[in-house]
This record gives sequence, C-alpha cells and structure tokens, in this order.
Amino acid sequence: MRFSVKRFLTILSCYSLAVRAGAQEEAMQQHVFSEPGRILPQMEDGLQEFRLLTSDKVKGYAARIKQPVSCEQGLQYSGYFDNLETDDHYFFYFFESRSNPAQDPVMLWLNGGPACSSTLGLWMELGPCLVKEDGASTRFNPYSWNTEANLLFLEQPVNVGYSYGNTTVVSSKAAGENVYAFFQLFFSEFTQFADNPFHISGESYAGHYLPAIASEIIRNNADRKLKAQGNIHLNLESVMIGNGWTDPAYHFKSYADFGCAHDSRCNDEQCKFMEAEASHCQTLLKECDRFPSTTTCMAATKECVRTQVEPFWELGLNPYDIRLQCGGDDIDCYPLSQATVQYANRPEVRAALGVSENLPAFQQCNDDLHDRFVSNGDFAVSTVYGIQEALDAGVRVLIYVGDQANWYGNKAWLLDMTWAGQEGFNDALDKPWLTKDKYTFAGEARTYSNLTFLRIYGAGHMVPYDQPENSLDMVLRWLKKEPLA
Repeated sequence: MRFSVKRFLTILSCYSLAVRAGAQEEAMQQHVFSEPGRILPQMEDGLQEFRLLTSDKVKGYAARIKQPVSCEQGLQYSGYFDNLETDDHYFFYFFESRSNPAQDPVMLWLNGGPACSSTLGLWMELGPCLVKEDGASTRFNPYSWNTEANLLFLEQPVNVGYSYGNTTVVSSKAAGENVYAFFQLFFSEFTQFADNPFHISGESYAGHYLPAIASEIIRNNADRKLKAQGNIHLNLESVMIGNGWTDPAYHFKSYADFGCAHDSRCNDEQCKFMEAEASHCQTLLKECDRFPSTTTCMAATKECVRTQVEPFWELGLNPYDIRLQCGGDDIDCYPLSQATVQYANRPEVRAALGVSENLPAFQQCNDDLHDRFVSNGDFAVSTVYGIQEALDAGVRVLIYVGDQANWYGNKAWLLDMTWAGQEGFNDALDKPWLTKDKYTFAGEARTYSNLTFLRIYGAGHMVPYDQPENSLDMVLRWLKKEPLA
C-alpha cells in the first residue's frame, strides 16, 4: 500500500535517531563549569557555556546555556538541561518577547508526531526567524508569536530533535511528567520569568502531550508536599491546541464527513467504503481503551488508518490540507520542511545553538520512538481528561483548527465532553471572527466560560504556516483575554 501508518502519524517522514555512546561526556568536554546563579541581561561575549544547578530541588541536574545570534534582535538562549543521573538531555530554544519581556507571559510551543521536533514550528511556522527555501539561511518573521510573549521551544521526549539520552518515553503521561520536571529546571534558572503567566501551546500530537502536561502541572501545583520541598508553582494561564489529536475515536469517525462533505473531494466509492468501515474502526478503538495492549491498540490504529485515512492518499489528497494534491510525503506536500532539516544540520547552526558535534545528524522525527508510542497504545487513547481537569481548575482552553484539515472531530469531542460548562458551551453560537486591525473575516469562534473553539478559514493542519498574520491576531487577543468574536 502507498499509505503507511507512519506517514499518517507524522506530518513528515520519520527516521530513527540513534544516540552514540559517550556523546554526553564528549559534549561536556567542550564546556566549562560556571557558578550557579543568574541569567545575565546581556552576556559579555554572546556565549554562556555551562552552568551547574546546585539548589536542592534541582540536585543532579546541570544546564548548558548559550546565547546564539540570529536574525532576531532580542535576547535568546539555547542549550540543554541535563539530568546527570539518567543521562538525559533536553534541548530548548528560548526567545524573549519583542515587547516587554519582564511583564509578558511565557509560552511553550510543542510540535507533535509523536516524536517529532519542535523546530518545525520554530523554523517553518511561528518562530522569530523562518528558514528560507535554500536551507542555508533565515528571514525575519514579523508575525512571530514572541511579538508579545516570551517563547519557549522544547525538544521532547528525549531523543527527539536535538535532545538525547538513555530514557525511552512511550506515553503522553510519562512525557508530561518529564516536561513538568523540565519546567522546574527552566524556571529555577530563568527566575525572572517564574511569576509570569504561563501558556502551553502546540499542534497535532501536542493534542495528546498538552492535556497530560496540564494535568501534571495542576496536580503538582496542588501538592503541599512538593510546595514544602520548594517546587516552583507554575502560573498556568491557558492551554492552546491547534488541530490537535486528542480523542482518536472522534477524529477517525469524522474523516468520512470531512472528506465527503468538504467540496466532495472524495469520490462516492471511497465515501461509501469509509462509512461502511467506520463502525469496525470504532469497535477496535473501544477494545484498545478497555483492554490496552500492543495487540489491541496496534490493531485499532492500523485498521482505522487503513479505512478512514488511506482513502485520502489514494486519491492524491493530503488530509493535513485537502487543498493540496501530493504524493503523501513531506517533499511533495511541504518541501520547506526539508529545508529546515538542512538548516538544522549546518555545522555553524549546531555550534551556535550549543549542539554537540558528536551527536548524529538531525532528523525531524524519531521513527523508532514514534513506533513505540503507537505500539504502547498511546496514539489510540483519549487525553480529554487533561482538558476537563484544566477547565475545572479555571485554566482557559483554546482549541483552534484550520478548516482545510479534518476539524470536524475536534468540535465533536468538545461538544460531547463532560464538564461544568457543557450545556452553556453547546448552546453558545458560532460567531464571526474578525481580525482586530484589518477586520478580515478570518473564521468563527464559539466561547463559553473558559473554553473557546476557533475555526480558522483557509488553513490546514499547520495554522501559523498557512495564516501567519491571522494566527498572530488570535494569539495576541488570547494572551490579553480579549474575545475572539
């Protein structure tokens, strides 16, 4: 078959990321230890090499932080937080706000996969500097999401992108626990941002990651024992998920409606096939949910992909953006993604970011790790619980979707989700979303209490890529708690 499970699970082709033995030791030899303490407003030589964190709550960890130079004029930091006990190393890239860093919120961005690099968002979608088609340079992005936010890109789980280590994470719950630990380290080092409002955002499989992360933050914020031990309280303000993969049963069930009702792009034969096989897909997903195992969950994933998604590829349609007719790989569908990989592998870029020259070549996705997430059943189960917990805790939630990808499933699970505001949300109207400055009719929004659903016109799976100006309007208004409609 032309369509593979892997191609659907990631926007891009994924490959194994093998970490060479001894990489940590060789990487650390390139750096020197410095005194623990503060991030300086401006580093003298533009480079901060290595810092050891010695406080009790971050015992056994170290930080390697550099201040790279890029097309972005503001302060920026990149490097690693190292778990010296497990030999795991999380890469991050942090940009201060272009507006008022001291007062502006901190925003996390994650891409999906599972097991794909957040540099896709950094260099192709919403970062301050976007990679050019030649893969050798970048251009300034006037619509970067750090316009009024301090923007944090994180490579996770371990062994994704520039991150590396010995631990194998194969579930969103475990990923959430590790990301929470990273936050404790990050805000212990960047103390000047610890009290700022905190937003966690991402797209695609981040619809699995972010609910788990939100759940972990809420639970640990309420843990008096952890507070007594000195854990930093994270001021979680909101969760923002774009075209997220959150409840697979709803997403799979809605592909036929999306493909067959959306300008009738799928032909009658394919539509009848998808509709006839939909119930079997749902039965297998229920088995995976009730009796999670490699056998039940892999069977559900493979069958649902075969019957509900593969028909798009067979017609030459891209389910990530139904307007595109392409062969199904990143070269045909998103050629710029290959340029980001080329850029990430340039020696001068790796050196500037603090990436060890002894690590293997950068790949956008880790094929082996992605397979483990799938075989472990993570891909086929719902993470709606994290959204429910966030809403119940008073955290604002924004679910936004480009309407040229399957957005039907996201709206369906939101309408069926049990929470205190369910009746009010379901009774609310979808209202026109007009951009603030140009009054462009950009989509439609539904809001009740602390939940908003936003449908964005003319965008596929990667909203900031397709609608950079409108997506920034969305972000700025969301951060300021201004209504979208």
